This record gives sequence, C-alpha cells and structure tokens, in this order.
Amino acid sequence: MGHRRGVLVLVVVAGLLVVGAGAYGLAAVDRPRVRSVDSDWGRVTPEETEVVTHVRVENPSLLRAGDAVADVRYTVTMNGVAVASGVEREVRVDGPEDVVTVRTWFDNDRIRPWWVRHVNRNETTTVRVNPEVELDYAGIDVPAEDATRTRTFRTDLLGPLNSDRNRSVDVAGRSVLTVEETNARWGAATRERTPILASATVTNDLPVAVPVTDVRYTIRMNGVVVGRGSAAGEAGIPAGRTRAVDLRATIDNSKLDEWWVTHRRRDGTSRLSVAFTATVGYRGFERRVTVDGLTYNRTFRTNVFGDGNATADPSRSPPAPHEVS
Repeated sequence: MGHRRGVLVLVVVAGLLVVGAGAYGLAAVDRPRVRSVDSDWGRVTPEETEVVTHVRVENPSLLRAGDAVADVRYTVTMNGVAVASGVEREVRVDGPEDVVTVRTWFDNDRIRPWWVRHVNRNETTTVRVNPEVELDYAGIDVPAEDATRTRTFRTDLLGPLNSDRNRSVDVAGRSVLTVEETNARWGAATRERTPILASATVTNDLPVAVPVTDVRYTIRMNGVVVGRGSAAGEAGIPAGRTRAVDLRATIDNSKLDEWWVTHRRRDGTSRLSVAFTATVGYRGFERRVTVDGLTYNRTFRTNVFGDGNATADPSRSPPAPHEVS
C-alpha cells in the first residue's frame, strides 16, 4: 500500500513539473510582435465609411510548433474621437509571420466631432491606431507587445484669406475701392457650426462716399454648400477714407456628413471654395460684385493614414504632400 502511494506521489509531482516546465517555456519565449499596421479606407456610403486594417504579426518559434489562434482587436481615433473599432477572433496563426485583416464600419456622423476638434486645435489632427493581439496556445493566453501607431496631419484652409496684396473692386469699369489687407481666423467650433471671423481693410480714393451693402458669402466643399448667408450689413466707405470691415461666415456642420462622402470618393481630396459678394454703388450705379480679396479656391487633402504604415514617432514622419495645396 505504501509503495503504491509513493508511486502515485511521484507521478503527480512529475506531471506538475512537466506542466510547470511548459508554462515556464511559454513565459520565457518572446511574446508575439506586431511588425506593421497598415490601415486604409474602404467603401463609403451616404451613411457609413469602411476602414480596412492589415496587422502583420511575428510569431515566436515556440508558438509555431502547435496549434495557436489569435484574437485581434484594434481601434482608430482622430483627436481622441473613436472613428473605428473592430475584432477578428480565433484567427489561425502558424507561420513565422501572419497577416490578419480587420474590416469595420463607422457612422459618417463621427466626422462632425472630429472636425470640431481639428479646427479648434489649429487645424491639427493626431491619428492613433491601436492594435491588440492575443494568442491562445494550449489554453494559455500570450499577449503581443504594445504596437500603438500615431501620426499627425495638418491643414491650412484659411491661408489665402490672410493677405496684404492690394485688389481692386470695380463698378461700371472703374476702380472704386481697394482691398488692401484681409485677415481670417476660426472662431470656436461647436457641434452645430464652425465660425469664420474675417476682416478686410478697404480704402476709398474717390471724392465721394461708396456705399457697400448686403455682403454675403457662400462656402462649398466639393460642390456641397456647407455655408451660406449674410456676412455683414451696410459697410459704406467715406470719401478718401480707409475702413476695416468685419465679416462673419459660418460652416453648417450638419452638412459635413454629405461632404465627407465626396471627400472619400475623391481619395481624401476636396476643393474648398469661398466666395464673398457685395452690392457696391457709384454715381447712381449699383453692381453686385465679387470681393476678390475674400474669394478663393483651395484644394486640400486629409492624409489620415499616411503613405503606408503609420509611424510610432510623428515628429519624425514626413508631412503629407503639404496636406493643403
């Protein structure tokens, strides 16, 4: 009886040693590593946009020896706004490197909170892609090393409105006013609207006052009217005087969903058009004129994921092709 008990104890101890050795072996090997994360845009509908992410996982040699499966999760945020998240469960991984593709959709109304933060952060966005990979080997979970990727892109949509170049306003073939300087900046954007605060320094060299009334604006992005309305009331310029005219325009953020669809269908490129018009009078004539100093077109690109893999050090990543051109 005592002999049998001794044999049983030895068997149990040996089994524990084998299990312990296996667990130690798993703990001692390198963890899986995420070699690259490559995200890109997929399909787009009026309601949703697809994000496709390829995660390349390097597997330690021990984990290639048997059956291993992985759960792959990831999130994409832009200025802290979660625009995409997804998971692929029980993906078989048995090679030195495996590529796991995760597809997910997000509602286009997520663009509004991103836009607000982009504008309020001086037209700057930080994109963060955070993949999480966890391998299951023989019932033991082995998490991959942290592989968060970030990059930053910037735009400069109001740049052309900041100018000191002289531009003439003509009525009936004669120059009646000179726009000497224009300035513009963003107001505080909210979920509902994005204000543009502009001003123009205007000189009247004529011996008579020039009435300027009904100053209006239209803002389009890829042809979608995102803002339209009155920018100022009456702004007459006295004879021989220079006057600063304050103007206010507003982007209706509820239109951004519609714009985003066109933006994605044009590979992340948009044409911004800003037009200011006014009624200007001179010697009995009244003309509706375009205010050249405040009217412009600009093409811009939101290079969200960069040209290839995102970088872990955004300060060293090359800027997207000026993001705005």
